Amino acid sequence: MEFTADQVWGAACAAQRINDGYFKEPVYQKDENGYPINFDAPLKVANKILVKKWLRDNDFSQVTAADIAAGETARNHFKSYTLLAIAGKLNDFQQTAMKLASKDSFTGRDMYDFAVISCLPSVAMRDAANNELKKEIFASEQLQGNPGEIVSGEITVLGCRFNQNYNKFKISARLGESFVDFWFSKDLAKDTTVRIKGKIKNVRGDKTTQLNFVKIIG
Repeated sequence: MEFTADQVWGAACAAQRINDGYFKEPVYQKDENGYPINFDAPLKVANKILVKKWLRDNDFSQVTAADIAAGETARNHFKSYTLLAIAGKLNDFQQTAMKLASKDSFTGRDMYDFAVISCLPSVAMRDAANNELKKEIFASEQLQGNPGEIVSGEITVLGCRFNQNYNKFKISARLGESFVDFWFSKDLAKDTTVRIKGKIKNVRGDKTTQLNFVKIIG
């Protein structure tokens, strides 16, 4: 059984749309102790499981024309990695993504490829968002101050990710016309607006500023 690139990438984008995001593993409803209640009825089916099932059954009824178009856009994004590859700036995952984007057809034996491609629409969207953010940062104003100085003000959270090594959340945010980041003990949802007080730890050359000893103030 053979599949076109449009079919595979379109299925990946359909799974992304249906799940409203990318899920590497199924998501289950949990009881008060945090244990899954019913393994037969996941709240979210892993994207790769959806993609593999549709391809295995040769059933593309869930894949829309918009998904096909989105798949082409995502595929072209990774094709554009060529210049970075020539410059030696791609990591192993990015090299794999670029190679998969160059494939025009697949067979039923390409299960690993299907699993990887199932996550690539979300990666392409994240790359696009990061590129837009870089443009905003480039046009922004560097936060004024020297390491050790106290700063305070209202921030708007742009991103929050948990780091298991530090057991803390890395927060990136906009402070006035400047961009800052810092480690924090609590999760702050994107677009949350709070007032903070902290110290400047590092003034970087890319117009971002790292803070530490950050506290939320009233």
